[in-house]
Amino acid sequence: MFRNLVLLVLMVLAPQVQAQVNEIGITGGTLFYIGDINPTRWYPKNTKLGGGLVFRHNMTDRLAMRLQGIYGTLEAYDSNSDDPVQQFRNLHFRARLFEASALFEVNFFKYRSKGKESHNWTPFLFAGLAYFRANPQAEFNDTWYELPPLGTEGQGTEARPDSEPYKVDQVALPFGAGLKFNLGRVDLQVEMGLRRTWTDHIDDVSGTYVDNALLEEQNGPLAAALADRSGADAIPDFSNTGRARGDSNTNDWYQYTGVSLTYIISRFSDCDAQYDWMRRKR
Repeated sequence: MFRNLVLLVLMVLAPQVQAQVNEIGITGGTLFYIGDINPTRWYPKNTKLGGGLVFRHNMTDRLAMRLQGIYGTLEAYDSNSDDPVQQFRNLHFRARLFEASALFEVNFFKYRSKGKESHNWTPFLFAGLAYFRANPQAEFNDTWYELPPLGTEGQGTEARPDSEPYKVDQVALPFGAGLKFNLGRVDLQVEMGLRRTWTDHIDDVSGTYVDNALLEEQNGPLAAALADRSGADAIPDFSNTGRARGDSNTNDWYQYTGVSLTYIISRFSDCDAQYDWMRRKR
């Protein structure tokens, strides 16, 4: 009686748990930033390498949840632009990026399941939520300085007394698409994903120039030197004060394109073996 009861439970649960596969692995690829210093969304400039760790829990053959951590660098230079206005502005930045995300994946095909409709490859879409940290720096006299404490756009000065230093810890909305391939106990994934953020300060560029003499007096000479690198002070009867330094109406984005290799650490195949063994014992 007990044997039959166990057999019945296994028959009911096996089709459900069999698809619940866990994977762990690594990811590597490229990162680039989209914002005031690189406004062209589909033309990557200053692409940098990035990578990290991946854990995936496949709830069904169509749906999976992925936890992922990525580390890399975002950077851009006005000097690399074809736009003479950007070249004149002459700003740049780099930011070490750390991202931790929770993503849901939807497979187009039944992936790694049994039956005629099963596929060992599938396109997939993903979306989720991410925390990221990007602390912008700029180089001056062969030294890189953190920009948020300097208030290069007048934060904390008489020009903008109500403006506080921006936060480098932010939230993003990752989304994208890719392909998965099953190679036995190893899966290969290729994907491209965008990150929509709610900050315009990944690059430290957003609003307008403030008076550089006031900035030097109240935030220091380093803040003034890094706020305006155009050389406008040397032009007679010309000043950048009040002119656009960036576009405050658009937020910054970044993109990760990567390849992941994951190893299947559990596939619940023991349920099938136990089921077959119990049938033979009857």
